[in-house]
Formats: sequence, C-alpha cells, structure tokens
Amino acid sequence: MGIIKILDESLSNMIAAGEVVENPASLIKELLENSLDADSKFIRIDVKNGGKDIKFTDDGKGMSREDLLLCIERHATSKISSKDDLFNLSTYGFRGEALSSISAVSKMTISTKKRDDSIGHSINISGGKITNLKEIQKSNGTEIEINSLFFNTPARLKFLRKDATENTKIKEVILQEALANPEVSIVLTIDGKENIRTSGKGIENTIIEIFGISTLKNLKKIDFGYIGNLSLTRSTKDFIFTFVNNRPVKAKIIEEALLDGYYTHLMKGKYPFAIVNLKVDPKSIDVNVHPSKKIIKFSDENKIYHEVFSIVEEALNFNKDFSTPTFEVKKENLNFDDIKISNEQKKPFEFFEINDIKREVEIKKEFDSSLEENINSLISKETFFKSEVDQKFVPVKSEVKKLNLSLMLTPEIETESISKPIINEIYSENFSKKEVNTPFSLDTNIINLDKTFKIIGQFSNSFILVEEDGELIIYDQHIVHERILYEKLKEEYTQHKIASQALLVPIKITLTLKQIEVLKEKINFFEDFGFEIDQFNDMDFLIRSVPTLDTKDSFENIFFEILEGIDKVNSKNEVIENMIISMSCRGAIKANEKLTILEMEKLILELHKFGRFTCPHGRPITFKISLLDIEKGFKRK
Repeated sequence: MGIIKILDESLSNMIAAGEVVENPASLIKELLENSLDADSKFIRIDVKNGGKDIKFTDDGKGMSREDLLLCIERHATSKISSKDDLFNLSTYGFRGEALSSISAVSKMTISTKKRDDSIGHSINISGGKITNLKEIQKSNGTEIEINSLFFNTPARLKFLRKDATENTKIKEVILQEALANPEVSIVLTIDGKENIRTSGKGIENTIIEIFGISTLKNLKKIDFGYIGNLSLTRSTKDFIFTFVNNRPVKAKIIEEALLDGYYTHLMKGKYPFAIVNLKVDPKSIDVNVHPSKKIIKFSDENKIYHEVFSIVEEALNFNKDFSTPTFEVKKENLNFDDIKISNEQKKPFEFFEINDIKREVEIKKEFDSSLEENINSLISKETFFKSEVDQKFVPVKSEVKKLNLSLMLTPEIETESISKPIINEIYSENFSKKEVNTPFSLDTNIINLDKTFKIIGQFSNSFILVEEDGELIIYDQHIVHERILYEKLKEEYTQHKIASQALLVPIKITLTLKQIEVLKEKINFFEDFGFEIDQFNDMDFLIRSVPTLDTKDSFENIFFEILEGIDKVNSKNEVIENMIISMSCRGAIKANEKLTILEMEKLILELHKFGRFTCPHGRPITFKISLLDIEKGFKRK
C-alpha cells in the first residue's frame, strides 16, 4: 500500500493560510486591498488585542448572496479569469485565497450588501466551516469581523509578537496603503484609540495628515512622487516608500537607483525620505512571485533603474535651496488660530486640506516650482554660465554599482566666450595681480555678468557670508573648495587628463608591512592619479611625481590619507571614488584660513558652475537665513 495521500481539506486550508496570513498585519493588508479593489472610498479598521480581534468596514461594491458563499472558497476570485490576466493585472488581489485562508484560522463574520440590492446578507465561519447564513438590513459595502485569530493553530498563535509590536506592523501597512491610495479615506483605531486618519483628499493632504506640514514643506515633487531634502534624512531605510502601479512593493532595483541618485548628497549612514510611485505597463512586471505580493520582478530592470536615477539626480543637482538647511525663528505660543479653515471646508473630523493652510501657500509654491525654472535661473544670460549635459553618460544598471564612477560623471560644461572675462572684471584699480594670493587656480571660463549675489565677508575665517536673493547664505569655505576639487578631479580622471609633475627632491616615506601590501596591490591606481612611486629599500619608498593639484597640504599627508582610505575598500569603483574624495578633502582650503573678497567670490562662482551644493560626504555646503527670519528675531514681525 502506498504512503502518499491527499491531505484533508481543512488541513490544506490551514497550510495555505500560513503563507497568506503570516500575522495580523498581513491579514489586514489582504482585506484592505480587497476593499480597494471594490472601489471603496472610505475604509475603517478597528484593531484590538494586538490584531487578534479586527473589525473591517468599507463602502465598496459589496457582494450578492451567491458571491458571499463563494468568497470563502479557495481560488475563488472576481479579479482574473484566464492565464493572460495573470500577466496584465490592474487589481491588488488575484489569487482568491485571502478570505479562505483567514476563515480557516479564525472565527469570522462577513456582512455585505450590493448597491443595487434591497437587502444584505451575513455569514458566519469558524475554522473554515459555515455556521450561519442570514439576511440583514445593512448599508452598502462590506463589514468583516474577525475574532480569536489563530484560535485553532496554537503554534502560530504562540509565535505572535507582543501586542505593541503587532500594532506597529499594522500601522506600517495602513500607512503604505494610505500613501498609495490618497483618494481613499482610511481610518485606523487600535484598542479604541484613533492612530491614523486620512481624508482621501489627495496625496499632499495625506502627507500632512500622516507626517505633518513640516514634512510636506521639505519635499520636492518629481515625476513619480516626492523626494525629501537633507532635513528629512533618516538613519534607516524605513522612510523610503516604493510603489508600482499603486501597489506597495519591495523592489531592490528602485531603492538602488534612488540612493545612487542621492549620491554625495547624503552623509554616510543616512537615507532619504522618498515616496516613489512608478506607473508601468502591467505586462512588464510579474507580481506572482511571492504569496504576499510584496516582491515583484521587472522585465527591463535597466530601464527602471535609469528612469529613477536620472530623475532624482536631475532634481537634486543645480538646486541649492533643496540642499540648504534654513534657520527659522519659531513663533512663540503658536496655536491653531493661525491656520484658517472656512466653515464650508470643515468636515466631520475637520480634515486639513492643503488649500486651507493659507500661510503655507508661498512655501508650497516654492516646492512646486519646476526644475526647469531653477536651471533656467542659473543658465540664463543674466547669471553665470551655460551648460549642456553630454548625453553619452547614460547610466545602465548592469554596468553600475553603488559607487560606479561612470554613473557620477560631471557633464562637460561649455561656457560662452565673452569679451569681458571675470579676470578683467574683478581686478579693480585697487588690486594688482601681484597682490592676489588665490587658494586655487583662477578659471577664466567663469563668467562675471550680473551676479545675483554679493560677498559680505568672512566669519571666523571659516565661513563666507553672502547676500543672495534677499537672503543671508552662509557657505563653509572648506566644503565649497572640496566640492570644486572633487568635480574637477572626477572629470579629469574620466577623461584621462590628470596631469603629473616631477619633484626636484623625491619625498621619502616609511611604510608598515600592511601599508606596503596595500600599496603594491593598488599601485596602478596611484599611477592613474599622477603619482610615481619607487621602492627605495625594504620599508622605504620614494614619491618622485605627484598630481598637479593646487593644495596647501603636503603630498605626503595626501598620500597617507589615500592609502588609509583605500585599505578599507575592495572594488575598483570604490577605490577610485575614495582617492578622489581623499585628494579633494586634503587639497581644499581649511577652516581658520583668511580669504580675500576676490578669493571668496571665485569660490562661490566655481561652486555655482558645478551646481552641486553638498560636499562629497553628503554634508550641506550652505546654510540659509531669510530676511523674514531675521525680522522675526528682532521682533519686527
């Protein structure tokens, strides 16, 4: 007699439930997506006992008596009917396993009514078995009440986390679904206390209702969602929300492209706040990878990577305001009387709408302004320069890793030749060329037309004070010069134009055994950057040539800085990037170094030419204090 047998239906349902209903949060996700597929505009979730007792209410299409009886059967669905539909999904659900799996491990009551029906129906299920079916009076939509989750699977019940932990997971699910569906009002209460409420009045209202007005003020709208500025950086990736066709997903390719787009804009260990909602052809993705439907596959990952990366990088570069922290004088005793809401706009729960917040209109306009306007303000004939992006630098995912230098190439910048270059403009009668002691070589391609900024002076011999567009901008002189050197070195390296100069007297250095091993392993990188190094004896080496780099630091210090940095990395791109950053940092002017007005002006002009306003380590270069904030500080306003 054979030993293989068909499992009992109740047992197979419980096994299937283990894949679909991992915990209360995954259960709520399944029910929430069913309600969204049913065109619900209002959804309420009441949670008790860490998600073991749940009441779910929506105003969707509802079900007939026949559909109600079928919905708890396995693989019963209204979403698809053929295998072709599986690869062209426009709904969240499609497997037809959610209600069947939930009913198998709980005591569940489903009450429903279609909009066209005069009466509703209710069904009771316990452990997958129907115990009651009756007609009821009910409003349109569906109500599902779940009690004693996992009552018949004690092993699963045992492995549930503490109530507080399960409640946190539930809130994360609701938050993601609310961001993906901002036109739907969603309310979550936990143990009788309201935790999340969205009005269904659009994405900006949803952001305000979940994260607050301050978060919206620091977000920039882009083609596929919103990205946060440096004030919203976090120490984890928890605030990177990724969606594809409004479906919350885990897509490593999207996350990598986003982080690469932020490269050199973020400090090490920091991650951006971002809401990414890609719209793609359903036929180009595969959702049927995992029972949770969180993981998807793209048919063309390179295309997705390039689209996300290019948009993020374009939005961040040449946008000084987006990388500049703002000093704000907070108004004392702020109260909600400052926020005006008309009687017509007040809703039952006093939802805040974006147009209600009158005093935030100007801030909203600033963040809604297009990237094109920002770039035009820089490249117009009234400002500094004209640049074109060389289209040959197109990032391709298969060729790009996190620190791929080819991805981060500085576009070749062309400048208009004019009759009055800056070198003639900025030398006044009070200056002669002999009196100028510049911290770096003068770039005669920088154009000095009608500058929009004015150098006020230097504070603490470390910070450059600039009046610009009616605001006080504070530049960190070391970081400004570091960014300039970084961009120049990066461009020179990619074009194989790093110049080398021979030393009249070689620099003798003594290395440890470990340093010698690192040097011999990566000597070719030093040669690429203009160093010529020979071994003198067992432990001593001679540096005979060095890169042509304007620096006040010794090349011995620069060499050891590079050697220490590349000892911690392995890949070619990381070694190259580390060398460029080390040389830039060591070569840049330092804090507590006095500069002339001319030197400060040249630094600011160079920085505007490159249009990057964070240092290579991700720290902000500028700090802004508006005229309004100054007036508030003096109690004028």
